[in-house]
Amino acid sequence: MSNITVIGMGLMGGSLIKALKASGKNYNVWAIDTNKENIDCALKDNYILKGEYDYNNIIEDALKWSDIIMICTLPSIALDIINKYKSLIDNNKILSDFCGVKTDIFNNTKDKKYVGLHTMAGKEKGGYSNSSENLFKNSNAIITHNENANENDIKIIENLAKDIGCSKVIVSTAKKHDEMIAFTSQLMHIVACSIVNHKSFLESLGYEGNSLGDHTRVGTIDANMWSELFMFNSEYLSDSLGQYIECLNDFKDALDSKDREVLKKLMLNSNNVKNEWLNKKNVK
Repeated sequence: MSNITVIGMGLMGGSLIKALKASGKNYNVWAIDTNKENIDCALKDNYILKGEYDYNNIIEDALKWSDIIMICTLPSIALDIINKYKSLIDNNKILSDFCGVKTDIFNNTKDKKYVGLHTMAGKEKGGYSNSSENLFKNSNAIITHNENANENDIKIIENLAKDIGCSKVIVSTAKKHDEMIAFTSQLMHIVACSIVNHKSFLESLGYEGNSLGDHTRVGTIDANMWSELFMFNSEYLSDSLGQYIECLNDFKDALDSKDREVLKKLMLNSNNVKNEWLNKKNVK
């Protein structure tokens, strides 16, 4: 049985406590959130054992009680919590987080037993009211850790990820995580927003096919959260965006020069790379 303190009950934290309950596994959850309504709802529905909306009144008792401390907030808030309450977290406890960027968290937890978790799942709308026990079902999950965490600590967080529904869990470094997330997640949100910001988007009703909806699914975005994630990962994201712009310019140059052969070459290369990607995915 594991005692978990979940700090932050928005979309991710709320979905976490619901998925832990639905798993039927032996997790005792103590939740902390500044929104009293979130805590009251979670207590009423028996998702949590205890809950508190005032950090200062409960944090010391909650951290002492915990086997796992899971911070489900924006990175800036997570860093504030870690730095403020670091002295209360001993190395018998696993310090973890759900943050979408890891390097700054990693750099501020070097003296703790840190095993971070990032589930590749989400919704266009955030908040506890939109949380779901099925949010993580069949999603990928990424674990990052420092040298203070042993194999058993990593296995505990891996098992937690699988218990909440994740189908594939990989272990990565914080640096590699942030580099790849810049491409697989953050760049995709920039692409979606850019298409929605295109002057033709509002005129497209009646002309659109499924591809427009597919490409703009995440075009409705939590600007406060994603702008912070972008800033925390600005170096890797800028580099990934620059590479993408180069790919777009290859198509633009071919169109401007009316070079059909170059267009076909770019498309055939895309076919080959995508097939290679799918083959590797299917093997794994």
